[in-house]
Amino acid sequence: MRVNNVRKSWQIEHRDRVFMRNFYDRSLWESKKLESDEALKALIRQGMTHASAVCVLVGSGTYARRWVRYEIARSVIERKGLLAVHVNGLNHIARRCPDPLGPNPLSFMGIYQANDGRFLLAEKRFIPSPRGECIWQWQRYRDYSQAVQLPRYFAASPDIDRVVPLSAYVDEYDYVAQVGHKQIGQWIDRAAIRAGR
Repeated sequence: MRVNNVRKSWQIEHRDRVFMRNFYDRSLWESKKLESDEALKALIRQGMTHASAVCVLVGSGTYARRWVRYEIARSVIERKGLLAVHVNGLNHIARRCPDPLGPNPLSFMGIYQANDGRFLLAEKRFIPSPRGECIWQWQRYRDYSQAVQLPRYFAASPDIDRVVPLSAYVDEYDYVAQVGHKQIGQWIDRAAIRAGR
C-alpha cells in the first residue's frame, strides 16, 4: 500500500498539484513471479525500455530482494538515472503508524574496477565465514557478469578491486520527511539528468 501511495502521488488532488512535476510509472507488478528467471529478466528489461530513471522505493526488506537488485543493475547497465526513496515513513495500512526506515538497497549494490580495467557490478551478500559466523561480503554480481560503463553520476573511478556502493553517488530521499508527494517528479528528473538522460 505504501508503494501504491507513491505510485499514485501525482494523481492525487492537492492544492499545489498544478505546480508539481509528474512522472510516468513504468513499474512492474509481481504477477510474473512463477515464470523462469530468464523470462522475468526479459520482462524487467522490456519494462525499463522507455524509462529515463529507476526509482527504488525502499521498505524494510527491499535491499534483500533479488529482482530489485536486478532492476538496479539494469539501471547501471542501460545508463539510466537512479534514486532511492524511503516509504516506511508512510503509515502502515493495518497498524496506522510508520515504521523505521529500511536499509538503502543501493548500499548493497556497487561497482568495482577489475585488474584488467573493466568495471563490474558487485553485490553485498550475507555469507558464512570460515569461523562459522555469517558476515556481509562484497561479491561479483551473480545476475550480470559482463563489464559496465561507469555511470556519469560517479564522481570518481573506483580503485582496483575496491567496491564503491551505488549509494555513495546516488541521491536518497525520505518520502514523508521531504514532502515526496510534491517533490518526487523533481527527484526523478534530477536522477535522469545526472545520468545524462
